[in-house]
Amino acid sequence: MTMPPPAPAKRPASPVAAQDWALCISTYNRGKVLCDCVRAALASTEPPAEIVIADASADWTRNRAGVEAVIAEMGGCPLTYVPALRKSLTVQRNQAIALARADILFMIDDDALLHADCAARIMAHYRADAQGRIVAISARNTPLAGVATSDERKQTNRAGRLVAGRARPVQRGIDFALHHLLMIPAEQRFLGYDRPERRWQGNTALPEGLFRVDFIVGFALTLRRHLALREPFDEGLVGSSIAEDLDASYRFGRHGILAIAPDAHIHHLEAAAGRDRRRINTALALLNIAYFVRRNSERQGRDLARYALWYLRMVLAELPKDIAGGRWDLPQFRGALLAGRNLPALLRQPRAGLPAWYQDLQTKLMTGAHPGRGQNNATAPDQGANG
Repeated sequence: MTMPPPAPAKRPASPVAAQDWALCISTYNRGKVLCDCVRAALASTEPPAEIVIADASADWTRNRAGVEAVIAEMGGCPLTYVPALRKSLTVQRNQAIALARADILFMIDDDALLHADCAARIMAHYRADAQGRIVAISARNTPLAGVATSDERKQTNRAGRLVAGRARPVQRGIDFALHHLLMIPAEQRFLGYDRPERRWQGNTALPEGLFRVDFIVGFALTLRRHLALREPFDEGLVGSSIAEDLDASYRFGRHGILAIAPDAHIHHLEAAAGRDRRRINTALALLNIAYFVRRNSERQGRDLARYALWYLRMVLAELPKDIAGGRWDLPQFRGALLAGRNLPALLRQPRAGLPAWYQDLQTKLMTGAHPGRGQNNATAPDQGANG
């Protein structure tokens, strides 16, 4: 009988070490796809040294049993599987980080599948960086052969097909519309709040095979445990915590370089959201950015004025998105207006009590209690394992 590998030794977090990696997953009501995620990670040419999962599902013990069966089937791996302290993606991410021991954390989504050589390629990049200048690396979203791609991902890829093969002036025009009119890229959907001197000032040169980025989306995020402990995810958010990855990776940029490894592939199985969920998610996406600025900015007057202009641009961007998608009830545009109705109260809140107040507002919006058209089962929180 083959014995499973031992768990990583407990050791201080290092800013330069890259001895091993941990799969750190935050999950909620996705038992089957969670098992697929774990199976893909264990099939890696360089498998994880440990798996850490924080589960907000009410039936988390059933999900744990499924993961344990996959691990046994794949030859074993140390597993830490715990119920979530609170139903919040950011709380769950921080919970997994605190429990992990490996040097590099793969904080990917529970519906993301690593290609077989993804982990080995990313770990090679970390190991080649003896100075620890590269603090986080993103994998590249690439479909796995034989695995269906969701309707939502097909919609996202449509932008790339619009540009491909067209004359250069047309490409530039489409690219301008996507970036500045529809506000599609991550850098347009976030508003920085640091003073320039807070940003990392070191050498930004990267070795061949890596490209610098300003943000890393959560489903493809890997980072040094040392950094994850230093810049935790913002626990003022609840539920799916929209834009938490943009805020966290923005703060990671205070300490070093964020990069993407085009040769390291991951497949994200993102399910399309329902129409009412689009309305609430759009509202939360805009409110969350206001929350980040209100909580973190040292130049409140300047940055809140910048936010006001950004908000107006985002409102105008949602209308053509709804029309292009054939959503004639305009859920995203109405969601942007819903955010606007709640902005004055958010911006008036004292910063000391802002996280607790904002948790309450998010919960009211998601449950349909304030204001809206009734219960939204797609986003309403339940009591989970700790209710």
